[in-house]
Order: sequence, then C-alpha cells, then structure tokens
Amino acid sequence: MISPTLRVSGQAQLPKSFKVPVAMLGNVELVMLTVERYHSVEQLGELAYTRADRFLLLLVESGSISIKHRNRRCVLEKGQYAFFDCAHSLEFEGSGDYSAMGVFVPSSLLQARLRYAQSLIAQPINCSGSPWRIAANQLKLLVSEVRHMPLPMAYGYGTQVIELVSIAVEADTQSTIDPSGRNAIFRRCAAYMKANAADTTLGPAKIAEAMGISVRYLHKVFHEAGETVCEFMRVTRLEIARKDLADPQKGNVQIREIAYRVGFRSQAHFAAAFKQRYGISATEWRRSAALQIAA
Repeated sequence: MISPTLRVSGQAQLPKSFKVPVAMLGNVELVMLTVERYHSVEQLGELAYTRADRFLLLLVESGSISIKHRNRRCVLEKGQYAFFDCAHSLEFEGSGDYSAMGVFVPSSLLQARLRYAQSLIAQPINCSGSPWRIAANQLKLLVSEVRHMPLPMAYGYGTQVIELVSIAVEADTQSTIDPSGRNAIFRRCAAYMKANAADTTLGPAKIAEAMGISVRYLHKVFHEAGETVCEFMRVTRLEIARKDLADPQKGNVQIREIAYRVGFRSQAHFAAAFKQRYGISATEWRRSAALQIAA
C-alpha cells in the first residue's frame, strides 16, 4: 500500500517514468497535485529545482502539505497558500488526502505586478472571498483546456493568470502588507500607461498629473515596486505590441505600424527592444504565432 505521506528534496534524483502534467501558458506553468499520483509531490520538488528564476505559488485545497524553504518549515492546511522562491532548495511533504494547485511564475513578472511578493515568501495566507474562488476555478479550467490553445492565446492567458493571482493576493493582504495604499496607486498608474501607450509624449510628469500625485511620489511608488517609470512604460508597450503581432485579425498590419501604435517613434528602436526583451525578433514572433494558429 502506498503511503499518503511523501517527502523529497528539490535536489533529489527522481524516477523519470512518472511525470506530473505541466500546463504551459507561455512563461506561466500550472500543475495539479493529488495524493493518488504517487510522485506528484516529488515531481513538484524536481520542477522547482529546475526553475530557479521563478516563484512557486502553492494552494492547498485539501489535506496539508509541509514545505521546508530557506531552512524554515511552512505548513499549508486546506484553504491556505504561500509563495516560494525556486532559487532555494525545497522539501515537500504531503499528508492525508491532499490536493493542491501549483503555479510557476517568472519572479520578475510577479514582482512587477505584486511589488511586495518577497515579503510573502513561505508565509501561509488564508484564501478569502470570491477573488480566490474565481482564480482557482479559472486555473482548473485552463489546465483542462490549454492543450487546445494556440501559442499566442496561451501567452495571453498566462498574463491573465498573473493578474488574477495578484488580485486575489491583494484582497487577502492589502490591509497588513500595504497600509499606505501605494500598491493601489501603482496599479492605477500601470492601467493608465497601458491605456495611453500610443501617446509618444507620455512620461513621468504627464502620468503624475493624471494620477493627481507629484512626480517625486510617482518615482517612489515605482521604486518600491522594483521598477522605474520609463522601463515599465517600455515593457508595457512591448507587451501590447507582442499581443498585437500574434493577433490574426491584425495580420495585415505592418510591424512598423504596430510599433508606432504603441508609442515607439523608431522602428529600429522597437526591433532592438523587442528582441532584447523576448529573445526573438518581431518578425519571427509573428511568424511562429501564425504557424501555431494554423496548426
């Protein structure tokens, strides 16, 4: 009889014949864990070990899972979740008839959206209210449907997963983690920048004026989020362009025009920035997206 208590270090050498399925949504990955899958907890440790540039969000739906992270023990009971930094070794131990969801997110993307993510590491948090019900249901649906999605659509949903998770976490932690409300200001600024990305004159002074705050305070808000205003604006424009390039309804729009529409004054500057950000040229990205859709 297989014991429901499993333990593994992130550095362990594990059998290769058992693989927990990983749902790929661009650079966001989802896994579902249950006690019936004997190697589920072990595979989670192996996955974390090979993803040093990511955070793991682990949400326990039943039973309990104990995690050793940075030499401290964190126990997650039913209805609790926590973040873990995959750059550090992890040990997992599942007890009872456990089931859980794991979300691997690039640490840079999560911290750009959830500025205090580091302070949540290995801290059990209780799920509360509708934000988590919505997020959990969406994650389960994506796991079951991702194999039918073309690559551009999967990337889009990956971005939405980060947003859904961040909204749910903020609902649980806002009053204790961010009493100043600066995270809410950061989100408002980010939304304004996205909505006005085509404005080539958009800069700190204009953003601050629209938000009703000083330029100095604007820079302070972004600094606390680990960002700069100008770099965040650049990445926002690139992300809009990346989605537009993958949109089959905009297949006849020249890359030059898409670059201008998101606020780049120079096509050469856009091309260099796009390749630096995504490791692929805009032309190659559009072509690969079209092939995925055709398949």
